[in-house]
Amino acid sequence: MRQIASTELIQNNIPLENAFHAFNEVSERLTESYQLLEQQVICLTAELSEANTEKLKFLSEKEQLADQLECMLESLPGAVIVLNDENIVIKANACARGWLTASLIGKSWGSIEQSFLVGSEQLDSEYLLQDNRVIALSRTTLQSGQGFVILLSDITQQRELHHKLEHKEKLAAMGKFSAGLAHQIRTPLSSALLYASQLNSGLPDVELGKKYSTKLLERLRHINNQVSDMLGYAHKGHFRKAVYNLQNIAFQLTSSYQAKPANITFETQSIRNNISVQISKDALIGAIDNLINNALEAGNADDEVRCLIETVNESILSISVSDQGVGLPSSKVAQVFEPFYTNKAEGTGLGLAVVKEIVNAHGGHITCDSTEGVGTTFTMLLPVVMAGSVMEMEETA
Repeated sequence: MRQIASTELIQNNIPLENAFHAFNEVSERLTESYQLLEQQVICLTAELSEANTEKLKFLSEKEQLADQLECMLESLPGAVIVLNDENIVIKANACARGWLTASLIGKSWGSIEQSFLVGSEQLDSEYLLQDNRVIALSRTTLQSGQGFVILLSDITQQRELHHKLEHKEKLAAMGKFSAGLAHQIRTPLSSALLYASQLNSGLPDVELGKKYSTKLLERLRHINNQVSDMLGYAHKGHFRKAVYNLQNIAFQLTSSYQAKPANITFETQSIRNNISVQISKDALIGAIDNLINNALEAGNADDEVRCLIETVNESILSISVSDQGVGLPSSKVAQVFEPFYTNKAEGTGLGLAVVKEIVNAHGGHITCDSTEGVGTTFTMLLPVVMAGSVMEMEETA
């Protein structure tokens, strides 16, 4: 009986041992999971601490950089103004506050321009401060697109130096012009004085007296032409202009040369009645006359001189004068418009320079196309005025 009872007791304890064993296994697993979780928490805490350290370092460096930029901004010799997308000032450095007003923040840029900046007559990007300093302005959009940066630079000294340089260049040009004037007039004036003294001495030969008189008149005419060219060049393009119908002006230009040699031909092409030009008629005729005289002198007496008047795309008036003369070497073409440059024994060297000034004064430009042994073509290109855009103001004879 005792043996049976013992056996039953052992059999009854087996589930309890199994449960205890299962409990131990679960406990061990929980302990391992907890330890693993604890290790993960330690790792994450370390990573978070490291990330926080890096973030704090980054923020510290960013603050230092911001302080450095702020210091640089405040010490800049120019004015820096930051605007939001509504053109309201949100930041301004010390220079900006000193040049304009201490209370810039919150003001609109338009009111600042109106109150403190006076537009320059030279450039739209230049202004005058109330103390007459010249300021250059530039405006840049922020990379974010949410606002603008205004930069103001003091260019007073640069402008003063520029004006001084211009003045010195004008003085140098006047010196060169005066030297050229003296050189050009000296020779014909000496000849004129010589012929005049011979006539004054009382020549017994009447024919010789006529010869000297003719030579004297030639010298005086030459001096007069030189003076006229020099005055035209010194005029520097200040001409009174009026608006003329292009067909009428082309007719007047061609008619003014009816008494010229027969080898001069005039042609007009593509000229409509509704196109006008704003010109100084006398100055333009003088320019054409100068080109035609050059063309006549460049070739033989029977060589053809051709003047073509036409419009290009109805927006450009083209007047070209061509000759069949000896032409120019390519190295000399660029020099023909320089003052006092000439390849003629009797030339003033100012005729083509005067022509260029006249063309420039009309808002156009002139070209020279020359081939040695073939001839030369000068082309003046001038802007035209379309009908209806201006009121015609033709002068009446």
